[in-house]
Amino acid sequence: MPHSGKSTDRQILRVACPTNSRDFLATTAKTTIESATYLCPMLDAKLTSFISEHVILDESHASQNIVLRVGDHSMVNPSVRVCTQSAANSSGNSDEPAVLEIGDYTIVSDGCNFELTPNSRVRIGNYTQIDPGVRVEPGVTIGDFCVLGARCVIARGTRIGNNCKITAGAKIGVSVVIPPGSVAVGDAGEIRQAMEDMSDEQRTREMKMHVDFLMRIMPAYNKPRQDRK
Repeated sequence: MPHSGKSTDRQILRVACPTNSRDFLATTAKTTIESATYLCPMLDAKLTSFISEHVILDESHASQNIVLRVGDHSMVNPSVRVCTQSAANSSGNSDEPAVLEIGDYTIVSDGCNFELTPNSRVRIGNYTQIDPGVRVEPGVTIGDFCVLGARCVIARGTRIGNNCKITAGAKIGVSVVIPPGSVAVGDAGEIRQAMEDMSDEQRTREMKMHVDFLMRIMPAYNKPRQDRK
């Protein structure tokens, strides 16, 4: 039975998983159940958002429940994995949930991997695009109007400012601070200053158009790549 919150524009669901199983598919309200004998990672999402049923929530420890918060018109696509790290890699109270927060009009593409710990949540801003295969470690903050290129790696504790671009395959080191309007490139995550090519208003308009288009093709886009026709 879904667990409902007070807000009428959000769906708050607890997706159940047997205690001896680590990998499972996030499901919709129609198939959600709640039981004291099950682990219950929580999906707290705007009703206008899209979370693929092929998203994988992987809890490494029974005491570390996952909370996935998704904003207005944001998308979490197939084969995205959200996982918790072992208690040995975390400090603080391991009974607290491990949280991934995603802002409004943000796209998380296929095959991305997010690593969480209870006291080091990952935050992603508004109007941000995360391309396929990106890996994000605990404690990372990503600003608004950012683009993370395919298969880049963002190490723990990194802070990425607004209007930043991380190029495909780039590797950002531990606790790096990337100033707003920067581009990070290469294995060493070299940071360069970018020229402003459009205003925030233009970026907002472009991202809304992009998300609205993807929402219209959801019946096909929801499937894992190998199942698409």
